[in-house]
Amino acid sequence: MKEYKEGDAVACGMCRRDTTVTIVTEREGGTAYDLKCWHRNAICPTCGDLARDKSDVVQKIEPHCDKCDGPFYDDEDE
Repeated sequence: MKEYKEGDAVACGMCRRDTTVTIVTEREGGTAYDLKCWHRNAICPTCGDLARDKSDVVQKIEPHCDKCDGPFYDDEDE
């Protein structure tokens, strides 16, 4: 599975913009990648791409890949 380091050029799994990795940290659930676009991403365990973090707490990481898991909707917004 692919891993990134600080300064690597990536495409954000949330906003899809080209950006860079600013901070790499280990969290409960895996490695978190904080990006210059201000989104936290993780590696999708299915396809290996960067995916949004759907966790509600900073200490955990829960990847949600739109490609593998389908669209991400927040029920509170409906």
